[in-house]
Amino acid sequence: MESFVHEYISSTFDDENEINEGLLERQLSPYATLRAGDLAQLAALLRLQTALSPLVKNSCHDNDAFSCNKTQSSHDLEVDLKHASFDDTDNDLNETDRRELLTTDVICRGADTNDCPAEYKVKGLHHHEMPVTGVCVDKRICPGFQYHVRRAGSDGFVFKAPKTLLSIGMGYGKRITFSGDSLNNNECFFWSDSEPNGYAFSIHAVCIDQRFSILDADSMVVGEALVQSIHEPQVELSSVNEDRKVIKHVKVTMNCCMKYYQRHNHGLVEMMAHEDTETVTGVAVLSKSKSSKVAMLVSIEEIYLDRFGLCKFELDV
Repeated sequence: MESFVHEYISSTFDDENEINEGLLERQLSPYATLRAGDLAQLAALLRLQTALSPLVKNSCHDNDAFSCNKTQSSHDLEVDLKHASFDDTDNDLNETDRRELLTTDVICRGADTNDCPAEYKVKGLHHHEMPVTGVCVDKRICPGFQYHVRRAGSDGFVFKAPKTLLSIGMGYGKRITFSGDSLNNNECFFWSDSEPNGYAFSIHAVCIDQRFSILDADSMVVGEALVQSIHEPQVELSSVNEDRKVIKHVKVTMNCCMKYYQRHNHGLVEMMAHEDTETVTGVAVLSKSKSSKVAMLVSIEEIYLDRFGLCKFELDV
């Protein structure tokens, strides 16, 4: 057996005529399902694949690196690193290196927003952030919604807390105004070209200490939830204009104090309800009409609870 493997599988083919004879022999032998020449040619193909494997692997890595680090338009940013994760080899990375792996560079073009044909490169944006730089303001950024603004390329925020965007000015350097503490002297504004590296806007749909009613699939109130913390960045999934309204869907993950009601036979609700702390994920629906200056949180949908299945939260007013 060893001599057979050495002769037909481990041997090299220096003579091209020997391979051609094997091919001709196989074509002229329709009744033979497997011949020694076939095994030898298979071994040659396997050796060729082994020799090319490092080249193919390096080529794939180069292509992957290019696709992850390539510059792109701001509208393609959302799909870049949505499912980014770390494997075991990333355990030695510090927090700064991890943040760099989860960021990407974006090319902003003024022509995309019918502005002057200028191009800017904003570095270090996270998958949930939208760029603002020079004359370019991302189309998804809309007055009436809350945003947290970070200076691109750093961990510094323009404002300590998220604020409601009031207006986006006209011209090359657009004045971007947010809600302030004083109506007579509002200092919460800046220009789109004030920061050389640009700005990173992230939408803010749900706030801590908001209280919601829990509705099951039959729209029956089965409890209430109090938001204690927000775990992950709030990611804008879609933005549409319909019926003279701007409607946005934002993915949120929250840690909530849940209080479930116990109903008796006559529909009475037990006053001493059971409380529990749970982490839930859902899609917040925000709506802003043309006549309103501030968007309203309509509900948080697609929340799955072990007790009731699919539920939704409605804001208590």
